[in-house]
Amino acid sequence: MSGQAVKEANHYTYTDYLTFSDDFRCEIINGQIYEMTPSPTPGHQRILGQVHGLIWSYLREQAHACQVFGAPLDVVIAEDQIVQPDVFIVCDRQKIERTHVSGAPDVIFEIASPSTSLKDRREKMELYERSGVVEYFIIDPDAGFIEKFMSIDGKYGRVGIYAGDDAFHIDTVSLELRAQDLFPE
Repeated sequence: MSGQAVKEANHYTYTDYLTFSDDFRCEIINGQIYEMTPSPTPGHQRILGQVHGLIWSYLREQAHACQVFGAPLDVVIAEDQIVQPDVFIVCDRQKIERTHVSGAPDVIFEIASPSTSLKDRREKMELYERSGVVEYFIIDPDAGFIEKFMSIDGKYGRVGIYAGDDAFHIDTVSLELRAQDLFPE
């Protein structure tokens, strides 16, 4: 499959997703396929590793009930909503299944790139908002900043934009980080 899949006019589900070839990386949002190629850059992967590592270390030190995961891992929010967020935190361990996470995570970090930025800010933000993701962070590696959105009465409001030595909080797990710590040299 290339670009939007051959069945573009159809409404795809998790059942369809499970039949796709292993080398076809995609997400399904509102029943539509969004291809995830090309693969992430080394810079993207360094940031992903840094974010995951900082959160993982903190959760481990605190013996916290929440768990952090990094892509690629399927998150099946609904039958026609399958995503692979870059980094995400799940606090309800009943959502963690053997092959995937079932239901919305509590916190999501997406690392934007020129090819994903619009999807991160439009389709994914809308999906995460209506699915009950409490905190949503978009990391812009090129500009070196992080945007935080938080659900208030079911709607996202932008809490802030953080760069350099600015501190920001992941409220769900009571963790404070500095923006610069997410951007390894």
